[in-house]
Amino acid sequence: MSAEAKKGYGSTLAMIAFGLMALFFGAHWLIVLVPAATLVWFVGKPAVG
Repeated sequence: MSAEAKKGYGSTLAMIAFGLMALFFGAHWLIVLVPAATLVWFVGKPAVG
């Protein structure tokens, strides 16, 4: 498995984890999760596409 694929899978798992955290911990956690998810998106985007 290439390094790009591993980075893409890692980003996907991080986004899933952020979504689950938002569901379980509530809306007040979105202040922390939205910037973190944006950072993961921009870091992982070159590996995926």
